[in-house]
Amino acid sequence: MRSILIMAVAFSLSMAETTIIKDPSTNLMWEDTKHTEDGQVTYLEANSYCETLTLGEHNDWRVPTLKELLSIVDYTRYEPATLKEFARVDQDKLYWSSTEYANKSTEFWGVLFEDGNTKSASAIYDRRVRCVRTVK
Repeated sequence: MRSILIMAVAFSLSMAETTIIKDPSTNLMWEDTKHTEDGQVTYLEANSYCETLTLGEHNDWRVPTLKELLSIVDYTRYEPATLKEFARVDQDKLYWSSTEYANKSTEFWGVLFEDGNTKSASAIYDRRVRCVRTVK
């Protein structure tokens, strides 16, 4: 009986999904859930999603700045051009940042993780979001 329990626990741990990536070099924690590759939202919806997200007992998530989003780009990789620790990436879609584009409150910068390219997008378009929090 004991060996079955140990095997069940080991199986359970091996099947657990990584949902948070901690980057000690930037002191940031990143969401890495199914939503980061499946969900598409407008900028306002992205903001709301991150503000209400509770993950790993943390509830202080937010939309990352452009600089923070670029910190997870690995320019030595392609499709996706992200750090290898990230399991869930939609390389073909733009990910929102909280950085306004050229002082326009209706457009924000984003990153395409196919190659790490940046571009702006209107806040009304549906894009991906990967929430972040600062480690305290």
